[in-house]
Amino acid sequence: MSENPSRWWPGVTELEHRPRTAPAAAPLPARTAVVGCGRMGSALVQAALSQGLEVVAGVRGHQVRRPGVPPGVAQMEPREAVAEAELVVLAVPPGLPLREAAEDLRPALAGKVVVELSNPLMRWRGMPAPRGPFGPSEAERLAQRLPRARIAKALNTVSAKALRRIGTVGPSADDHRVSVPVAADDPEARRTVCAWVEALGFDSVPAGPLTQARSLEHLAQLLCHIDMEAGRTGLVGCRIVRP
Repeated sequence: MSENPSRWWPGVTELEHRPRTAPAAAPLPARTAVVGCGRMGSALVQAALSQGLEVVAGVRGHQVRRPGVPPGVAQMEPREAVAEAELVVLAVPPGLPLREAAEDLRPALAGKVVVELSNPLMRWRGMPAPRGPFGPSEAERLAQRLPRARIAKALNTVSAKALRRIGTVGPSADDHRVSVPVAADDPEARRTVCAWVEALGFDSVPAGPLTQARSLEHLAQLLCHIDMEAGRTGLVGCRIVRP
């Protein structure tokens, strides 16, 4: 005889443990803008291009070709790139750079699905982040600054090296794909980002509302710590197994 789940998890009913029907996948965005083409942004652009996804790069001083932006990708001023896209990824460092980008792009980002992928800066082998374990996360702060945008936290648990690997050798087999949790308050935005993450070659995992971005930032710190213990390979990720 099976155990009653509520015996082990007080307040959780048997109904909540019944298998749920997976939500319908959202259509892929027609075009994605990656704003900021440093190490992470350029790797993301290359990964998207390698998977046949329509992507544009938004960079300051766009007249000078950035070495990390492939020739097949249009390089534009950030506001122009955002206007051309349905999905926007802010590949911008946390703190002041992200605040400045949000302020500069505020009108253009209204109504857009926006992915925030940064993590708090870590002290060498220091845990946890300087701001403590209870947030708010960078994504929540961004949502406060951009109330008309639909913010999602994703890809902060993936390294630039892992993205470059997809760009050169392609995604792993289905049973070895790295999991990418996606947190967002807007269910439609979460589905859109999940569909795009899947198209990149990762296993997307809906992770609930945007408040869960705090946990995702700490997961990224844990993975970084594990990677440092392993000799800084740059390829440590996680695989979330679900029934």
